[in-house]
Amino acid sequence: MRELVIDAKDWIEPDDVYDLFFRAVGAPPWHGRNFNALRESITQSGINAVQAPYMIRVKNYSSLGDGARVAARDFIDLIRELHESGCPVDIVVEDVSP
Repeated sequence: MRELVIDAKDWIEPDDVYDLFFRAVGAPPWHGRNFNALRESITQSGINAVQAPYMIRVKNYSSLGDGARVAARDFIDLIRELHESGCPVDIVVEDVSP
């Protein structure tokens, strides 16, 4: 399975979560910045350059900015929800603060 590495220390504001994921999957410039658009582009082929299956590895999670915390948590929850529903994507989060 292809691994996409994203460094959470670069997640400072909510848009950073989208920007770094979009860069990792080669999303088109017109990609929507909401979770419905993310769900669609991850589960349907032909939108992003990188198609599932893939595993996202989030490094340095404890270093993410406070402004990005809610968006990051929601993004991780979305990927886990997609995985549990049978979509061939997964996520591993490293360096989580206790």
